[in-house]
Amino acid sequence: MNRQRALIPFFVLAFALPWGVWLTTILEQQGALGWHVPSSLAFWLGLTVATYGVAALSGGWPAVRDLLVRLVRVRGPWWVWVLAAALTPATATVAALVGTLAGHPLNVGVEVAAAALPGILALNLWLFLITEETAWRGFALPRLQAALSPLGAAIVLGLIWGVWHLPLFFTRATFQARIPFVGFMLSILATSVIITWLFDRARGSVLLAAVFHAVTDVAIAYSGAMTSGATLFWTFVVVQCCVAIVLAAGMRGRVTAADAGLVYPPGPGRA
Repeated sequence: MNRQRALIPFFVLAFALPWGVWLTTILEQQGALGWHVPSSLAFWLGLTVATYGVAALSGGWPAVRDLLVRLVRVRGPWWVWVLAAALTPATATVAALVGTLAGHPLNVGVEVAAAALPGILALNLWLFLITEETAWRGFALPRLQAALSPLGAAIVLGLIWGVWHLPLFFTRATFQARIPFVGFMLSILATSVIITWLFDRARGSVLLAAVFHAVTDVAIAYSGAMTSGATLFWTFVVVQCCVAIVLAAGMRGRVTAADAGLVYPPGPGRA
């Protein structure tokens, strides 16, 4: 099975398994079920089975090994790692300054206390490293980039990644249920472009992608950038989109398998 064809069963499972988990919560909240499957299994079980199962079946041990190596890969210039850790906090700071000038201050530290940040950051880093970033960036992105430009792959994956969250908009007490879907999709698309830009400059490091994803979620939660009212929400999203547009200018052309860190042979039977 070639790399692109492996994406079809991957995306089917990546949607079916987590959506099945989240559906039980939605049905319970609607009174149609008296129980629900723990939502965390959508990540730990659903995405893990989809990613490693399809990798093993389509590419064997070399494909699985490729995913495992990406988890600890530390490549690229030092400034890429600094940028991965600093970009979203800087974006939130810009949104805060704009909001303050407009008379709409951020609700900093309301949802997440400063003392809890190290623990939450560590938990998010581990979660995204093993689940979402292994799936979206470790498995899907290199295969998409084998057929599309980096920007094209980032946009396609961003759309898929955003729609993947759809059940959470119908689940009470989730972050997604509190924000506009259109704004979330714009934010996800911008995030996908940014991560792809970083990912390619770190030779396909899932670890770097997980650092960016974890810091982004913690920065958004602590700063309240997306939950402090419509003005600040849209300010943050616009700034994110501006950053993505700037980076997109450097995402022309194609990325070779070697540049993306996809090192195992692409011959017959490989993913």
